[in-house]
Amino acid sequence: MIKKIHLFIIAGIMLLSTGCVKDWLELEPKAEVSVDVLLETPEGFTIALNGIYANLSTSTLYGGELTHGFVDVLARCYDLKNTQYDQLKTYDYVSAGMEQRINGIWSLAYTTIANCNGLLEEMNKKAPGFFKEQERAKLEGELLAIRGLLHFDLLRLYAPAPVVQDAAAIPYYTTLTHVPMPEKRTSEVLQLIIADLTRSKELQKTYDTRTEAKNDFLKYRFRFGTDQTYFGTGKRGFRMGYYATTALLARVALYANNNQLAHASAMEVINDKTVGNEPTVGFTASTVIDVGAYDRLLSEDLIFALYRKRYESEFNHVTFLLPNTNQIFGSDLNSDYRKKCYLTANGRQLLKFDTTQDREGEITAAIPMFRLSELYHIAAETQYDSDPGGAMALLNTLRTKRGCTAPLPSVPDKSAFLDAIINDARREFVGEGKLFFLYKRLNKTILDETNGNQTLTDKFVLPITER
Repeated sequence: MIKKIHLFIIAGIMLLSTGCVKDWLELEPKAEVSVDVLLETPEGFTIALNGIYANLSTSTLYGGELTHGFVDVLARCYDLKNTQYDQLKTYDYVSAGMEQRINGIWSLAYTTIANCNGLLEEMNKKAPGFFKEQERAKLEGELLAIRGLLHFDLLRLYAPAPVVQDAAAIPYYTTLTHVPMPEKRTSEVLQLIIADLTRSKELQKTYDTRTEAKNDFLKYRFRFGTDQTYFGTGKRGFRMGYYATTALLARVALYANNNQLAHASAMEVINDKTVGNEPTVGFTASTVIDVGAYDRLLSEDLIFALYRKRYESEFNHVTFLLPNTNQIFGSDLNSDYRKKCYLTANGRQLLKFDTTQDREGEITAAIPMFRLSELYHIAAETQYDSDPGGAMALLNTLRTKRGCTAPLPSVPDKSAFLDAIINDARREFVGEGKLFFLYKRLNKTILDETNGNQTLTDKFVLPITER
């Protein structure tokens, strides 16, 4: 339960300069206005929604702790010495520094959920015709998707994985209230998230799957096209639109052991095509894999990223050294693009966010949230039971797109196949906060920096003193 919630959009919010549409993601404070004044126009709602995205991009959430920071340290992605995270080597969650971080994630996530609910309630107060149809549908869809995203990661952090226990987990807030809500079981929370995401998809589908919108999603996910307004089709990669919501639904359904929904959602994005029969989301082509001239992020397959100004330079103030590189890449050490682009030549330092060319406008400020590669993992895992050969083909397709020249050898059973997915995920998602949750969902041991295996069943659940 929550001690208290502060609704930032009611108390005051950052007002963007309207003189330059290219600044709508900058979120630089210009003035503060009351909610009554701010929400007099549909544009005011977009400003309030940008404030919610800004919360997501802070270092307490996805701009740090829930990506390359806290959760990747828990997953033993780095060989850290004398850092602020040293206590996590022994999974010490109760020391003063770690307890503060853990409570900070909980508090800001629920505050941001409250902001989503507050804005949804303000939308419902508006008379018919206040919004154009597509404006209201997009805003409501994004807010529901963000609400689902935050509840899901709170569940994954502060409750046991379903494979371990369907226990009382976290409260789920669908209204703005200061009254603490009861904790729901993990299975109940997952169904509420799936309902939010399903509704979000319904709201956004008509707009985001139009021919023009799909073509622009291919070309302009992280930059503007001809329409430079907030309600245009440009920069949809920085928003929880239809494809991002579908990717999240695949992730949530897999966690809920709903393999049918997970597979269908993943394949929907994998198979989606533009009018020219190009994939709506594809992979970085081999012809442009060059760390001296291309962004190291391999950004072509990003479906959704958060925007944080100066994120790249802030990340590069810390040296993230990787252990076990030779073991993880194995025979693909000299061919896998992820080794070449994500790491230094010796494979020790993470340089994924050290982008050397601003090729896609704002890509240097992108915090990766959803990739097409993750959907290949989900599709392959959920297909294995019915079609092991097809599952292996999906995983080998992804590996080929990442430069691996030799297909994986056949595996004897699903456990070995899951190990192959974990190995690929270690290459793919370092610095993006995915690995800890993968280990937790499967209740797998973690390869640590000494080549040992950490069994964390009782350490996968974070304590929280603000319940």
